[in-house]
Amino acid sequence: MTISPSARLLRGFAVDFLTCHNPAAVETIMEPDYSLSISGVLLAGRDDAYLPATAAQLDQFPGLCVTVHDTVIGPDAVAMRFTEHGVSNRHHGRLSTWGGVTLFRIKNGRLHQGWAEEDYFARKRQLAQATCDVVQSHHPAPWDAPCEPPNVEVEAIARAFLNDSASWTDSSRIDEISAEGPRFADLVAIADITVNQLFSAGNRGAFHLSCTGKYKGGFPDLAPTGSA
Repeated sequence: MTISPSARLLRGFAVDFLTCHNPAAVETIMEPDYSLSISGVLLAGRDDAYLPATAAQLDQFPGLCVTVHDTVIGPDAVAMRFTEHGVSNRHHGRLSTWGGVTLFRIKNGRLHQGWAEEDYFARKRQLAQATCDVVQSHHPAPWDAPCEPPNVEVEAIARAFLNDSASWTDSSRIDEISAEGPRFADLVAIADITVNQLFSAGNRGAFHLSCTGKYKGGFPDLAPTGSA
């Protein structure tokens, strides 16, 4: 048995690059014109934009590790839910863990475009309060997940689900990666959504979307005014 080429790419990203702190690994796992959309910011270009930003985080957390909780593996796209954790050398050696989800499109056998969100609110809170959240259980074999073809029925179900924002924003239907803090449904009154990326692999799917609407409050240092 062997893992799929798609799983090898995802493992290269999580293990060879991030956990091993080896920037040279991106040359074999990412296209030169790789771009990442994260927190409303586009990092366009592997070497000029993406790599310097990520290297700065690795410098701040010199022992940073990636714990993988789940993967979705397809021939042309992959996704991963994870937690990054380590000690910040900018905060007197304080510990922090922060969850995230990332999706990638594959081109020419390498990662070509990525979408990600990370719980920087939790990281900021832990570093400020000198506390450290518990890392959730890891996936026992994340790279051995089967590589399955796209499923149009799954994608149709996912799009219908996303279009009903009144339903999916119900906190009982969301398994939020934040260990502590305001719930999403309490933060934003959604007016519109944009599906930036959606793919399926067998009977599973993954997506990244942007929401616009009115900020309702929830963060103590941000007044409930304006849009989000």
